[in-house]
Amino acid sequence: MIPGSANPLLLTSADSGYEIERSLRFNSADSAYLNRTPSSAGNRTTWTWSGWVKRTSFNDSQWKALFTAVNPDNSNRNDGIWSSNATDQIYVSFGDTSDILFSPKFRDPSAWQHVVVVIDSTESTASDRVKCY
Repeated sequence: MIPGSANPLLLTSADSGYEIERSLRFNSADSAYLNRTPSSAGNRTTWTWSGWVKRTSFNDSQWKALFTAVNPDNSNRNDGIWSSNATDQIYVSFGDTSDILFSPKFRDPSAWQHVVVVIDSTESTASDRVKCY
């Protein structure tokens, strides 16, 4: 007997009846996404994005958007947080902050990753303005 083989979570396929309450799973063929328009601009200089993500594909070299926003100062630029299938890394680009490709590699399709990105454009040191955990 294989250790852990009695665990039904290890024996199920990705499309089986296993569900996590209040979770979302998007079918990439549908181009689905969540959308929210805030009622006010809020704080655009200091904020945090946090989410649990799971990599499901290794077969393309595309960037997958985790979070994006249209920069009100430059409508031609979409700021955001992306994961790269080509480099297995997280990429962050926001306003006046430097575009950053974080060094940790995300290569395990069976693991959920908790990604936290902290933006503080008021920091005097450029390398302290964006942090990814």
